[in-house]
Amino acid sequence: MKTFRLSQSSSDSIELEPNVTAVGFFDGIHKGHQQVISTAVKKAQQLSLKSAVMTFDPHPSVVLKKEKQHAQYITPLKEKEEILENMGVDYLFVVHFDKDLAALSPQSFVDEYFASLKVEHVVAGYDFSYGHKGKGSMETLPEHAKGRFTHTVVRKVAQDEDKVSSTRIRTLLDEGNVSEVQKLLGRKFSVRGERREDTSSACFSLAISSSYYLPHPGIYAVTISDHQRDYKGMAIIEDEELTRSETMNQKIYLHCLESPVSDVPAEFIVYFHQLIREENLSEQLSERSRQREKAKEDIRQFFRIG
Repeated sequence: MKTFRLSQSSSDSIELEPNVTAVGFFDGIHKGHQQVISTAVKKAQQLSLKSAVMTFDPHPSVVLKKEKQHAQYITPLKEKEEILENMGVDYLFVVHFDKDLAALSPQSFVDEYFASLKVEHVVAGYDFSYGHKGKGSMETLPEHAKGRFTHTVVRKVAQDEDKVSSTRIRTLLDEGNVSEVQKLLGRKFSVRGERREDTSSACFSLAISSSYYLPHPGIYAVTISDHQRDYKGMAIIEDEELTRSETMNQKIYLHCLESPVSDVPAEFIVYFHQLIREENLSEQLSERSRQREKAKEDIRQFFRIG
């Protein structure tokens, strides 16, 4: 997959083959997003064209809401790229979202970001909007396309009768309901981080980028992957570790329940299975330690570790 970072007028200077493009922000790449993207990939195969995804960076809320300086994501851009590549996407267009882009009329947006990128077919969800104040919609797209490309509208994807959405997933993460999040994503919720301690131990902390939207503070049953093998373990997220700062890292405390992990600082992926216990930092340290030991045993039972 080739990734192109675009701003206004930059699309004129890149060489592309005709393509089918799925467009949206796609935070989480949940089941609804997957339906849009897979529809584009299949359509591209039918038409013998390249498949593409168009997304935006940063999140529009950072630009449009004065009080918001930093966004946190279910899937930061790096993870989004890997998922899309595994879905068979040929091109990824990452459009820089700024005030100039937000001010574009719907017609100008279509001219600059669809027509100039050799898009022959657009796929988007029924609620996708574009152009200044979102005045463009999938209903107005044929008018703005002016016969240059066709389009497909993907209808609402629901889980348990409710729409699958990034907002719903963030609400579930706020509740610590990672098992329900898994149903909406079609995969376990995960975060990546870098191990700082240079020691061989079953217990260590992981520095997590501030761009991640972390689950509710608590103790979780998790799988810890070092890209070579997986370890069953316990993750602790403390309330004081959640940050909305662009510069500060967040932190997760991990305890491997099977064997010590490599003593070389490296990147790990943490896959969340279930919330075992909420953390109460008002408890005395001795009581908190006792509750964590109990949670550790509960996680052993969860994974059926002898």
